[in-house]
Amino acid sequence: MKNQKEFPVGWDVKLLTMARKTTFVLFAAALGGLVVTQQAVAQQAPPPPGVIVEAVRDEVIEEERVFSGRTDAISQVALIARVGGFLEPLEFKEGQNVKQGDLLFVIQQQPYEYAVEQSEANLESSQAKVDLAKVDFDRKKQLVDRDTISVSELDTARANLKEANADLALRQADLKLSKLDLSYTEIRAPLDGQVGTAAFKEGAYVTANSGTLATITSLNPIRVAFPVPQALILQGQREQNIEAHDYLIRLRLSDGKFYKSNGRLDFLEAEANPGTDTVTGYATFDNPDRVLFDQQLVDVVVTVQNAKPVLVTSQAALLLDQKGPYVLKVNKEDVVEQQRINVVDQINGLVIIGSGLEKGDLVITSGIQKVRPGIKVNAQLAGQ
Repeated sequence: MKNQKEFPVGWDVKLLTMARKTTFVLFAAALGGLVVTQQAVAQQAPPPPGVIVEAVRDEVIEEERVFSGRTDAISQVALIARVGGFLEPLEFKEGQNVKQGDLLFVIQQQPYEYAVEQSEANLESSQAKVDLAKVDFDRKKQLVDRDTISVSELDTARANLKEANADLALRQADLKLSKLDLSYTEIRAPLDGQVGTAAFKEGAYVTANSGTLATITSLNPIRVAFPVPQALILQGQREQNIEAHDYLIRLRLSDGKFYKSNGRLDFLEAEANPGTDTVTGYATFDNPDRVLFDQQLVDVVVTVQNAKPVLVTSQAALLLDQKGPYVLKVNKEDVVEQQRINVVDQINGLVIIGSGLEKGDLVITSGIQKVRPGIKVNAQLAGQ
């Protein structure tokens, strides 16, 4: 054909080769661009780790401490005979509540009544001798004034009068002692309380060496003793705003119920128990119905009334190393900081902070293992 263009021999092979080279160059360029893009992505900084933070806050801690206690009668008196003799019938029923001055025991009184009568007779005799000696002294004094008798006779009369007065004083003392012994034959209650079992009954011969006849125990009010760890005492001393009347003290009995009346803290012993590092505290409870007995085991539940707010955070934020306790705090730039703190106490999952933090500071409570001081984090408040 006239218009058909002729190509030299081998042209089609060259054209194919050039096309292949062009395709390879384009593919290599595309592949290089992909590698560069992946490297750029790999060089970008990772996103900051996410953590959960909590704001340090003021909170009223209604803390409840439970101690094992034992009731202890404030007054307990052992009745002991002070004179010897046979017991008359008992004037009380065992276990009876008695009042101060009530008659309980009577020791046979006749021998002591006779002793009183004898002392009274001796006293009258001594008084008569004094009267006679005084009359004799007065008469001889008048005679000496008249130079009728010698002065030596007056001196003898004066000595006889002194001797009679001395014997009179002795007889007066004997009478008082006899009456005192007679009074000891009646044994009365020295205080209000409950009288226990009588160790001796009617007809028994008792003396001062016989020991306890019966015991009177005063149960109203009653005292409860309980051990307090010294760490709690030191904490209370640091919190100077808490007074003794700020403590609500209750008793939980063996049936799990609380005693109807609240107690009041009396005092702490001056000496600590070296074996348990505790100090015995004493609280007093009214016990008009005698519900509480002496030496009864109870739980003493102590709560601080009208407690003031304290600075707290969750225990999950608390960390510890060789230098002591600390937290990881997130500052305004979302950067983690290590903050040393002073821990006052740990109660109900909370840490009471003495110093090191302020209200509103953000501390990390979750995700701590992913961060370290100096890095930036993505902080989210707990609950959001």
